Amino acid sequence: MPSEPPSRQPQGDARPRSRATSTSIRVLFVADSPALRDAARRELSPGFELLPANTFALALPLLDVEPAPAAILIDLGLADAKGSADFLATLVERDYPGPRILLSNKFRPEEAATLSQASIIHFALASPWAAGELRAVVEAALGFRPFPGSLHAI
Repeated sequence: MPSEPPSRQPQGDARPRSRATSTSIRVLFVADSPALRDAARRELSPGFELLPANTFALALPLLDVEPAPAAILIDLGLADAKGSADFLATLVERDYPGPRILLSNKFRPEEAATLSQASIIHFALASPWAAGELRAVVEAALGFRPFPGSLHAI
């Protein structure tokens, strides 16, 4: 199978990323905190390939990669948090079919659970999250678990 030309590689941060395998599911993560992105990468591995973006402007081209991201995580604590409304509107304009998972350190866990139950495309998670919680939310939002034993104890 031919490899993608370097110019088509997703951009978000300067760190190299592993190539997607047939068993990994892409998740776009818009967050400017390296610690938060690393925590998400650890939590979602194996089974998910994290496509990190530091800003909404860097996230937009990642919507066009193939295979497309199956879900989008958005840290509302992003320095560009005011851009989240425009980014979410762009997802609607582009008919993006996947779930949007909003993370915030301002959410209380019970608020996040209520917000998640009120929508079929928007989910919420309080950060910091408990071990296994991010993976459980992503899997629930997608409606499946990529690996049967992948859910960690919460």
